[in-house]
Amino acid sequence: MMKFSVGTYPNVSAQEMVATGILADRLGFHTMWVPDSHLLWREAYVLLGAIASQTKRIRLATAVTNPMTRHLTVTSSAFSTLDELSGGRATLGISVGDSALKTMGLQISTVDNFEASLKMIQDLLRGETVDVPGGDTATISHAIDRKVPIYVASTGPRMLKLAGRMANGVVLMNGVAPDLLQAAIDKVHEGAKEVGRDPAEIKIVVWAACHANDENPSESINAVKYNIARAILRGMPGEVDALTKATAEKVKQAYNYAQHGSAEADFAALVPDELVPRYTFAGTGADVKRQVDALAGLGIDEIAFAIPDAASIKPRDEVIEVLAANVLK
Repeated sequence: MMKFSVGTYPNVSAQEMVATGILADRLGFHTMWVPDSHLLWREAYVLLGAIASQTKRIRLATAVTNPMTRHLTVTSSAFSTLDELSGGRATLGISVGDSALKTMGLQISTVDNFEASLKMIQDLLRGETVDVPGGDTATISHAIDRKVPIYVASTGPRMLKLAGRMANGVVLMNGVAPDLLQAAIDKVHEGAKEVGRDPAEIKIVVWAACHANDENPSESINAVKYNIARAILRGMPGEVDALTKATAEKVKQAYNYAQHGSAEADFAALVPDELVPRYTFAGTGADVKRQVDALAGLGIDEIAFAIPDAASIKPRDEVIEVLAANVLK
């Protein structure tokens, strides 16, 4: 059965983020995914710990951290601790990096470096001793086979296949159109088969921007365009139509990481309405429900509704209430 989760950008106060976590927990959402971009938003690891202490059921995850701004031993220790604090509710979402690095003028991890880091984190979370870069060994003393699931955020073919080979799950940032998601899932399964894994072992999470407003659906359509602007710059598998290609060329020249994840980003205006239903969930609550229903049969385990928060749009917690009424019922 498909699960539904909340993705949150920590661009509001820490207290408001905790309140959103409490709300999502009470309403029955599966996971609260918190992005990690320390110069743009509140500190993800601190927020996850605070939310863990105030909730009972909801899982807690990064969406996502990276092995560059966070040393692999730091992340391993943090998630062992979060898993302990939350009673086994931690999920480590990780990838090569994006805005956390770009806002510092740094390059994202190579796929090869990421693969090596992922293997070491997996070993550290089992309490094993690993040889870390620099020639020393490391062990996390409190990581006694914690069994923290690791989900790799992936878009391009190499990372999709890597997730299939190594991860417990994959966070797809490939839009919401069934053909785009099927193309991505096929790559994940291809990677799994390469190492003799059962593809069914890898949990599939779809992460996409979402805004729902029953009174003003056109507001929701504009509220998610920031996410499409970033998505279409990634080399995802599947058919790329002429409109998407032309839009991507415009966005590439205008994209500003200082506005990354912002519903009010200037570059969002470059995205035409026609691309919205292909890459995001938007409209009324009923519209979002229809988009979700269209994904049945693809083998998707979880949808993470990444909900922006800005002064010019319906508040995030109110959108969460709309989604609960339409999708969780």
